[in-house]
Amino acid sequence: MKTKLQLPKNVTMNKSDEKRHGMQVRQVVTGHDAKGRAVFVRDEQVDGMPIPGLGELAFLWNADEPATYPNAGNNPGAPGIFPPVGGIRFIMSTYLPSGVVAPEPTPEMHIEDGDEPGFHRTDTTDFGVLLSGNIVAELDAEVLLSPGDVLVQNGTRHRWRVVGDAPATMVAFIIGARRL
Repeated sequence: MKTKLQLPKNVTMNKSDEKRHGMQVRQVVTGHDAKGRAVFVRDEQVDGMPIPGLGELAFLWNADEPATYPNAGNNPGAPGIFPPVGGIRFIMSTYLPSGVVAPEPTPEMHIEDGDEPGFHRTDTTDFGVLLSGNIVAELDAEVLLSPGDVLVQNGTRHRWRVVGDAPATMVAFIIGARRL
C-alpha cells in the first residue's frame, strides 16, 4: 500500500513545468527530527554557478569532517572546491564543448612547470560518473568516457577535453586524501 509523501512545511516541491535556465539540480535531503525519526528535510533546486574556462558547477554537499548521526540533514557547507583529508565534496559539473577544460587554478590544484592548459592534480580521490555528452580524461594517456562510465581519479595529473558539439555533464564525489 502506497502512502502519500508527507513533508514538513519548510520543504518545497519542484513543479515539473518550471522553466529552467542554466544548470539546476533537484536535491532531496533526509535527516532526523527531534524524536529521531527519519524525515525529508529539503526538496529544492540547486543552481549551478558559471566557472570561466569550465562551464557550470553545482555544489551539492560540502563537509570538512565526517558526519555524525542523528542529525537534522543540514549541509555543513564547507568552503572550497577541494576538501581537506577526511572531507568530502559532492558536485555536478557541466563542461562546455570548447575542447580542453581549463579553469583558473585554485590554491589546492598542483600544476607542474611546463604543463599544458588544464593539467593539474589534487590531493583527492574523485569518483566521477558521466551523465551526458562525451569527454576525454587525459593523463599521460587518454580514455574516452561516455554516459554511464565511471572514472576513479586517484590524485593523478589530469585534465578534461569535451568531444563533440554537446556539453558533457558529470557528477563527482571527492574525498580529501594525503599525499606522501
